[in-house]
Amino acid sequence: MRKNIFFLLMFLSMPLFTTMAQERFSIKLTVDSAIASQPQQVYLYSQVEREMQLHDSISIDSVHRQGTLHGTVPYEYNVNLMFSRRGPAIVPVVVKNGDEMKIHVGDEDEGFSIRYIDKVEGSPSTLEYVRYYQQMDSISDLNRKVYRQMQRYGITEQEADSLGKIRNKLEMAKERLSLHYANTGKSPYGVLGAAARVYGSHRLNPSMHGYTEKEVDQMMHSVLKRFRYYPPIQAFVNDSVLGRNYMSAESFAINSMLWKRYSRRFFDETEDSIVRPLKVGDYMNVLHLNDYRGQYLYVDFWASWCEPCLQQMPNIKMAAQMFPEDLVVVLVSMDKESKQWWKTVKELDLRSHPKDEHPYEIQNLRAFNDNTGKMRPEVKRLDIRTIPHNYLVDRTGRIIAKNISGSLLIDRMKELLKKEGKQ
Repeated sequence: MRKNIFFLLMFLSMPLFTTMAQERFSIKLTVDSAIASQPQQVYLYSQVEREMQLHDSISIDSVHRQGTLHGTVPYEYNVNLMFSRRGPAIVPVVVKNGDEMKIHVGDEDEGFSIRYIDKVEGSPSTLEYVRYYQQMDSISDLNRKVYRQMQRYGITEQEADSLGKIRNKLEMAKERLSLHYANTGKSPYGVLGAAARVYGSHRLNPSMHGYTEKEVDQMMHSVLKRFRYYPPIQAFVNDSVLGRNYMSAESFAINSMLWKRYSRRFFDETEDSIVRPLKVGDYMNVLHLNDYRGQYLYVDFWASWCEPCLQQMPNIKMAAQMFPEDLVVVLVSMDKESKQWWKTVKELDLRSHPKDEHPYEIQNLRAFNDNTGKMRPEVKRLDIRTIPHNYLVDRTGRIIAKNISGSLLIDRMKELLKKEGKQ
C-alpha cells in the first residue's frame, strides 16, 4: 500500500516538476579562448525598474570555456551577461521562461563595452533586438563623427551649417527607425522599447522629432493589437493602473546595460591611493617627459569611450600639425583593453607621421599594464577622476596650463610662439 502511495505521489508530482523546469530559462555559453585566457566570472543579471537581480554566474578559464546559466523572468525580458575581467562589459540577451538557447561570444570585438551577438540559437527575439540597436548605434556613431567635424578649429559658419543639417537628418533617421521597428517587430520586449522612445519623444517635443499625432496613434494601436497579452504593454494605456509586479515603459531602455558603470561591486579597490600633494615631477615620471625638454608638450588623458575626449581629437591633431617643430603631443589612454584603444587611434589617425612632407609627432601610451590589467603606479599617483584631463608643459618642463581644449591649445601656442618671435 505504501509503495502504491509513493508511486501515486511521484506521478502527481511530475507535472509540478515539469512546470517548475519550464519556469526557468537556460543559456549555454561558449566563450572564445582569448577572452577565457584569464580565469574570471561571468554574471547573468537583469534590471527591473531600478532593482538589480543577479540570476546566476559561472567560472571560465582557458580549459573550461563553456557553461550554462539559468534564471527566471516575469515575461519576455532582457537579461545581460557581464564578464568580470576580460571581454565585453555587457552582452544583452532577450529571453522568456522555458527558452533553451546557445550563445557564442567571440573575440573579434574585444574592447567594446556592449557586444551585440549574431551567433545564437533558440532566441529569435535576441537577434531582432540587437540588430535594431546595431542600426541605431551605427547612425549614432556617424552622428558623433559629424559633430567632431563641427568642433574643428577654424571651421567656417557655412561649413558648420552644412554639417548641422547632416546631423539633423541623422537624428531624424533614428526616429524613423524606431517608429518602423515599433510597427513591424515581432519581439514584444524590443518593440516596447522602440515604442517607448517614439511615444516619449512625441510627448516631450512633438515638433522636434517629426512624428505626427496620427503616426503615434497608429503605432500605439498596432503594438496593443499585436501584443495584447504582454503585461507591460498596459504601461502605454495607463501607468496608474499598474501594480508593483508590472514595469513602466521607462524600464525598456538600453541604459540599463550601463549599470556596471555605477556599480563598485566588481572593481578592485584594495590598493591605497596616494594622498600626498602632487609635484611637477609626478607628471614628468608618467612618460619620462624630461626627454622632451626644449619643446612644448601637451599631455592628454583620454579613452575611446569618452565622447568629449574624441570631440577634441581633431583639434589636438591639428595642433600637432600646425606646430611640428615646437609641440609634442602625448595621448595617454585610460582604456583597460588595448584593442578598442588602438582601433580608435587608427580610425582617427592619431599617430606620428615622420615621413610626411610636413612631419609631426603624436605619442600614444596606455595607463594600464597589459600583463597585470592594473593601472600603472605613476599614473595612479595622479589620481585622475575625470577625463579629458590634460596639461601643457613649457620648454623648461614647467606646467603652464591644465585642462584646456584643443582649440584653446592652438590659440595658446600661437601666443607663446609670438612672444618668442616665431610667429
